Amino acid sequence: TLPQSLLLFSHVALSSKVSSKVTSKVTSRIAMVFCALMVLLSISACGSKDGDDELSKPVPLEKFEAKTKLKSQWSASIGPGQGKRYDRLALGFDSDSVYVANIKGQLSRYGLQGGLTWRQKLEPLSAGVGVGESLVLVATANGVVIALNSDDGSEQWRKDVRGEVLAAPQASRGIAIVQTYDGRLIGLSADSGEQLWVYTSDTPVLTLRGTATPVIENGIAYTGFATGKLVAIDITNGNLIWDKPVAIAKGQSEIDRIVDVDASPLVSSSRVYAASFNGYLFAFLKRDGRPLWRFDISSYREVAEGFKNIYAVSEKGRLFAIDAESGEQRWEQSALLNRQLSAPVVFGGFLVVADFDGYVHVMSQIDGTIIGRTKIDGSGVRAPMRVVDNLLYVYSNKGKLAAYTLENIVSK
Repeated sequence: TLPQSLLLFSHVALSSKVSSKVTSKVTSRIAMVFCALMVLLSISACGSKDGDDELSKPVPLEKFEAKTKLKSQWSASIGPGQGKRYDRLALGFDSDSVYVANIKGQLSRYGLQGGLTWRQKLEPLSAGVGVGESLVLVATANGVVIALNSDDGSEQWRKDVRGEVLAAPQASRGIAIVQTYDGRLIGLSADSGEQLWVYTSDTPVLTLRGTATPVIENGIAYTGFATGKLVAIDITNGNLIWDKPVAIAKGQSEIDRIVDVDASPLVSSSRVYAASFNGYLFAFLKRDGRPLWRFDISSYREVAEGFKNIYAVSEKGRLFAIDAESGEQRWEQSALLNRQLSAPVVFGGFLVVADFDGYVHVMSQIDGTIIGRTKIDGSGVRAPMRVVDNLLYVYSNKGKLAAYTLENIVSK
C-alpha cells in the first residue's frame, strides 16, 4: 500500500493546465490501468481488516528523558505555505539569506537571523526556491520558470518549459537546470532563460507526485527519475556521463512497479547516495557511477550523513543508520512509525526529523534514542529542513518558517 502522504498520478490519463499544452492521446491500455487502480484502491479502503488499520495508524509519542532543547530564535508566517496537494516548496539559501515561497506566489527573502529584505507577489507556484548565479528561481503551476534578482527581487526572465515542475530549479556556471514531471532535465541560460539543451528520460504510466531536485557539483548535475535511475549529466551540454539503476520495476501491478527516485541524491567528496521507492539505498562512486553497496529500503525522502553513517527514513517511518563505508545497518529507530517523517538532517551533533503533526524530534546519532522534541505547529513538515550557520530552518506545511538553535540540558 502507498503511504497516505503521497499522491499517485498517471502522466497521460490525468490532465492539467500544463499538460493541456502538450498534445497526447489517452490509450485504452492507460485508461484500463487507471480504472483498475481506482478499483484496487477502493477495495483496499473498504476491505481492510482492523489489524491492518491498526498497523497503519501513527504510533503515539512516548515520554523520554530530555537531554537537548530546540529553542526558536525567530519565526515568520509565510501565508498558506505548501497547500493541500503534495507540493514541497523548499527553502533556498545564499551566504546571508533564506528565501521562501508559498503556493499562492508569495516569494520572500529574509536575513539568516530574521528580518524581511524583500517580498514579491507572483503567480501560484509549484516549485522553488533555487538560488544560484545571483538568481532566485521558482516555477509556476503552469510550468513557467521565473528568475529573479537575488538582491532586490526584480524579475530577470521567465521561460515556459511546457511541463509541470515540482522541484526547485538550480543554477551554476551560467546554467539553470530544471527538472519536469514528465521526465525531462532542461538546461537554460542563466542570463536569458534561453533553452540550451534537454535530456529526456522515459516516464512510467504511474508515478508518485514529485521529482528529485538536481544537485550540481563541479559542473555535473546528479538527479533521479521515475524510472528508478540515477544520472550524472554535464550541465554545459546536457550529455549523459553515467546512469545507474537504484531500483528495477517488478511485480504484476503498475503500483508494484513504481520505483521513483523522488529525493535529491546526497553528493559527498567521492560518492553519491540515492534512495528509491520500492527499491534500495545505493552508494555509487561519483567518478563513474560504480555501485559500492546497497541497502534494502523503500524511501521517497532525502538521506543525511554524519558520524560515519548514512541516515534514511523508510516510507513507513523507520529511521535507519547505515555504515557509510560498508552499507551495514548500525541501528534502527521504530518509535515514529507511520508518522510521515521528513527527511533527516544532522544538526549540532544530533539527528533531527519532523513528523506529520509538526513535532520536530532530536535523536542521538549513536543509537537513535530520542532526546529532544518541540512542535513547530500541527500541520507537518514536507519540505526538507536545512542547517545553515548553526541554525536549523524548518518550514511547516501551513506556512510557518522557524529558525532553531540546539541547547544541551544540564542535569541537576
